Amino acid sequence: MNNIKEHITDNTFERIIFITRLSAIGDVIISSHTIVKLIINGYFPVFITSHSTKDIALRINGLQAFICHQKGKKNLYYFKGNEVNEKSFLENINSLKTLKKHLYVDLQKTSRSKRALKFISNELNIKFEKKYFISKMTLYRILLVILSYFSFKQKVKDNKLKFNRIHEIQEKLIKNIILKDKNSYEKLNKNHIILQNNNSFFNNKFDYIAIFPGASGFIKTWPKEKFRELIQKIVNQTNYHIIICGLTNEIYLGEYLDYPQQTRIINLVNKTTLDQTLNIISNSKYIVTNDSFAAHGADVFKIPASVLFGATSPLFGFVPIYEKISIEYMNLSCSPCSRHGKGFCRFKNLKCLQDIDTLNIFNHILNLKTKN
Repeated sequence: MNNIKEHITDNTFERIIFITRLSAIGDVIISSHTIVKLIINGYFPVFITSHSTKDIALRINGLQAFICHQKGKKNLYYFKGNEVNEKSFLENINSLKTLKKHLYVDLQKTSRSKRALKFISNELNIKFEKKYFISKMTLYRILLVILSYFSFKQKVKDNKLKFNRIHEIQEKLIKNIILKDKNSYEKLNKNHIILQNNNSFFNNKFDYIAIFPGASGFIKTWPKEKFRELIQKIVNQTNYHIIICGLTNEIYLGEYLDYPQQTRIINLVNKTTLDQTLNIISNSKYIVTNDSFAAHGADVFKIPASVLFGATSPLFGFVPIYEKISIEYMNLSCSPCSRHGKGFCRFKNLKCLQDIDTLNIFNHILNLKTKN
């Protein structure tokens, strides 16, 4: 386990802790921090995630066991990086020596995670000493959105933002569990690797900036004209290549940003798997992304980045912790206007994103090049 202390000497662990996170890719990446914290403190985590995030689970440093569980799909079981059947998986789990009984930690508290707990308890017959559930702060986020609708002007708030990060909420729970079991708690440090990095997607033939122009909703997407302006600045004033990434419904963005086509702009929208996209992120010199999973990918691989917030807000807690990631957020009085970036701008000008300065982001990239 690279850069993670070897705590396994006689195959004995403090506890086996089953951890559930079945939601979006970015949320699963955030949970990888929690899993590695347990590993370096002598615990054996068993991760329950969805089929679509299997590639993330396979990369979590030191994670030896996980289950892909999703309604309507066959369960997948992995032990020490290999897919095994249910019987073999349970035999391996039951052969582990632990000082204390099993625990269950639910990092999302939704109907999906409730189904997962029922499956683990009833069908796999796993018994728990105690179960922990992390609050989603749903009412808090709804309140922020409601309050924004009482603003009839779009002005910048004076108050400084204080983020209540999801990372910190999860760490508090995990730290409390560990301190109840023993008198020491080891924090993550900058040398701990969270997700393993595979070989470069381009074999390090050139340095590149990775651009993620899409998002789950229009009102959390920086205007495509802004992305094109930034790309032109990078191409004209630096030697960096540009790699554009995205999903099927973002093909039009890739075509727009790669027009007219030129050799230093590589359009890979809808052309890479999640595993390949993680490779692209982990070998980038810089990431520019909306409030999406790429922000958390940059965070976990410690890649400098600019993360653009519009309809949603950093106050929701989904904020990277790496100090070289810049949060671009106008903090307007009408924001946040949506919990998930769905809907439309009631002022019909998307000011929260239009006012994010292209030059400011470009200067971050220039500063990075100067330091290098």
